Amino acid sequence: MAVKSTILQTSLILKYKDGLDAKGKEVIKQQRFSNIKTTSADQDIYDVAKEIEKLLGKTLNELVKQDQNSITVTA
Repeated sequence: MAVKSTILQTSLILKYKDGLDAKGKEVIKQQRFSNIKTTSADQDIYDVAKEIEKLLGKTLNELVKQDQNSITVTA
């Protein structure tokens, strides 16, 4: 039995440093961008994330590309 995976949706999650809390520990916040083209190249996603970083005025801590897939059985 063979199966096929199809990407349904791609999201971009930016995690960035947002200062320090009262105890001096780094505060990490995140922002999610949904409905990214499923065919977008990783380099293009990275380039856009770096531009968003500039607009936020914050330092990116982590960049996550999250794909939602459908797995179906093929004949």
